[in-house]
Amino acid sequence: MKIVQRSRKAEEKRLDTTVTIEFFTESEQHLKTLEHQLKHVHDVEIYLIEPRDANAPALVAIGIDKSGERAKIAVHNVAQVLYDFIHEDTAAPGQKQILLLTIEGERVDIEPLPIEEIERIMNAAKEGESA
Repeated sequence: MKIVQRSRKAEEKRLDTTVTIEFFTESEQHLKTLEHQLKHVHDVEIYLIEPRDANAPALVAIGIDKSGERAKIAVHNVAQVLYDFIHEDTAAPGQKQILLLTIEGERVDIEPLPIEEIERIMNAAKEGESA
């Protein structure tokens, strides 16, 4: 999937999406916090699509544009950020939910998953994009 993102200079930039997540939250601050944390992961680009409808999920496209060891590290770091974020004690249960869209198009709730499983899903998506 290609997403066109505009920079401050209004130049077009292409983002090769590795995975997409749907993020449900009752707080816009949670969304901004997640976006901020993901943007600090090296070798990863983030594109946020905020919903117009308050009941709809935000979409977060995550692009990992490296390969080899750097891609594995980036995938691990993204999985760690997602895992830590969903398990933070700052929100009441049910206030935030992250669904990872798999390469097969399935939606997987990451809350009960260990980090290794989140990584496995993301690595499968990364391998699928280069095939």
